[in-house]
Amino acid sequence: MMLLGFASGLPYMLVFSTLSAWLRDVGISLTEIGFFAWLVLTYSLKFLWAPLVDRYSIPLFGQLGKRKGWILLCQITIVIALIGM
Repeated sequence: MMLLGFASGLPYMLVFSTLSAWLRDVGISLTEIGFFAWLVLTYSLKFLWAPLVDRYSIPLFGQLGKRKGWILLCQITIVIALIGM
């Protein structure tokens, strides 16, 4: 399981370190680049919020089950965030 966790997290490190260097070359300020660290932080601390996802179901999506309800909520949140960008 540890190897699976490592394999799933490795692309994040590669993408965000490359992205940081690319953004710096383009002229983006370090403060704005630092906001990307918040994205990585949520992934790094997933062991803290994972028990909440496993234990509770979303009331609006209860008929889908626990995990599918959370997946749908996360997808809706991602769509809203992308539209907001």
